[in-house]
Amino acid sequence: MVEILYTIDYQVLVFINKGLSNPIFDFIMPLFHNTKDWIPFILLFWIYLCYTDKKNRIKLLILIPLVILIGDQLGRYIKHMELRDRPWFALGDLVNHLVGSSGKHYSFPSNHALNTASIMTIFSNLYKDYAWYFWFYLFIIMFSRVYIGVHYPLDVLSGAIMGVFIGLFCLRLIKKII
Repeated sequence: MVEILYTIDYQVLVFINKGLSNPIFDFIMPLFHNTKDWIPFILLFWIYLCYTDKKNRIKLLILIPLVILIGDQLGRYIKHMELRDRPWFALGDLVNHLVGSSGKHYSFPSNHALNTASIMTIFSNLYKDYAWYFWFYLFIIMFSRVYIGVHYPLDVLSGAIMGVFIGLFCLRLIKKII
């Protein structure tokens, strides 16, 4: 069963990474790679929401750091238990590796997908009218991780599922406290 899952995972990786390869995606998808480039924008958005949304201010101040803390630590813990090499390392020239070395850590789960999913779960719960935008952003993050060759599809899917559960858990927790 696990072998079948890994075979499908590999086939979807090759389809996204090689089959959908084109100059436009080759330019756009690496832009979503470096978290350090996006942190200032996400931080400013979070500060803006905390400042302008008095109704949800306390929730935002508590929930966003909480889900990032839990998600990031859980993801790192699992990575060191699973020890799944990144596709570009394990498969070499069979995948297009479109960014610099991502070799510090292992592949499963994707912390990018995990943290983004937990944050988007919070945002989509608090701002239901804009939920589609938040989930679309998560999809782009997940797709880009596979497209640039740093994660398998199951890495990003598992990370996103964990992130959604962390977000929902923290939302439920905060409702009991506040």
